[in-house]
Amino acid sequence: MKKKTLLILIEVANRELDSKILLSLKAIKKNFRVIIGQKGNVWSILDKIKPSIILLKSFGPRNTKVIDFLKEKNFKIFSNDEELILAWDMNERVNYRFNNENTHKIDKLITVGDFDYEEAKKLFKFSSGKLIKVGNLRLELLKKNYKKIFEKDKNFIKNKYGNFIFFATNFVRINTGLKFDHQIDFVYHRIVDDKIDPESHHISLINDQIIMQREILIQTLKFLDNFEKNSNDKKILLSPHPNENRKFWSNLFEKRGYKNIILNESKDIPSTTFMDASDLVISSNSTSLLESYFLNKKIINFLGCESRLIEIKFLKEISNVVRSSDELEQLLKDFENIKFYKKNSEMNSVVKNFDESFSSFEYLIREFDNIKIDTVNNPFINRKSEIFLYLLNLSRTLKRYIKKSLKYEKQTFYHKLHNQKIGDKMSKVYFMNKIKIINEVENIPNLKVKQIIPQVFLIEK
Repeated sequence: MKKKTLLILIEVANRELDSKILLSLKAIKKNFRVIIGQKGNVWSILDKIKPSIILLKSFGPRNTKVIDFLKEKNFKIFSNDEELILAWDMNERVNYRFNNENTHKIDKLITVGDFDYEEAKKLFKFSSGKLIKVGNLRLELLKKNYKKIFEKDKNFIKNKYGNFIFFATNFVRINTGLKFDHQIDFVYHRIVDDKIDPESHHISLINDQIIMQREILIQTLKFLDNFEKNSNDKKILLSPHPNENRKFWSNLFEKRGYKNIILNESKDIPSTTFMDASDLVISSNSTSLLESYFLNKKIINFLGCESRLIEIKFLKEISNVVRSSDELEQLLKDFENIKFYKKNSEMNSVVKNFDESFSSFEYLIREFDNIKIDTVNNPFINRKSEIFLYLLNLSRTLKRYIKKSLKYEKQTFYHKLHNQKIGDKMSKVYFMNKIKIINEVENIPNLKVKQIIPQVFLIEK
């Protein structure tokens, strides 16, 4: 049967996989077929796929080569920026992450809400049809329609931990799990290449981030020690950011011997499910605060020294702000009276799909459907391409099996980065199970799921 083909890229599985699988299933209901997979692996087989609609996760200067290829081969390009949901300075953020040359090659540019929509429109002189306000797909998953997907995990958490405070740390600049902070490295390489001014606003932002995170970490360690001594009836589940060095925290917990503070060891359950199961969420200037607000949770925004540059204004407006361990301890003593910030319609201007009646999935699929592109019986260019992919899948699968059997693992920066971003979440077993769980909500009969190559899958009716 002839269908439009939709390509969906995954860069950080923990962040994107669930929402993009759900998007895939909803698109399949509208008579699309979907190829979904880890970004680099999809790149490697693009020349074997017929012109399709493709959803990129970013469109900065590092994507120029692949965007040029896609345009040359008549793909229809949609792109959002997964990193843009929170921004200290939208003007600076849009200017830095949006690439003027690339944005004009894209067919549809996805924005989160009014702020980035207006800024992009102003900076790049886009026509209104080029820019679309879609919201954030990850937040869509937190709506009541999809609670069933995570119900089993939530019940498991409640049974295991009972009542608890969820503490999501955010020390990626000073406690990186990688050899170096690749974002800092990238920024400073751009200075050397004369692509960014060393006196630029962006460099100041990074430096302020480092200073603030150091201050918050000192205060956090003080708070945890005091909480352990003084807390009788409460416990904390501490969950490090996925890009943090977990050894730092495991060593701390081993040396301190905490009883009332637990280190979250779960790799498979999304952090949002822990937030939903918790009594209160603590984090610092992070997406976790926005997600917790969406989930109607009490929130504490743990900030250190004041920084006009990097403190996100609207996050302070929806959370209880504390700047020291003493302030945090004092607030928790009067737990029942901690202020609860109820969701309000004003947030729709920040993130379009805060409105329960607005579906980012449905809106985006309508936009896909309106794009003119050929429907095809087979997404691959020819029989030769299919045979090539079949053999490639066999060879890569065998290679992975041998490496796993021999417990061989490369320790280069890029392999570590890949493991942090993807891990086992794009394995065939994990992916198929996740499809099964999410399809319990969508109820698509006769769903066909096929691994094209490792970490890339074809899904269709």
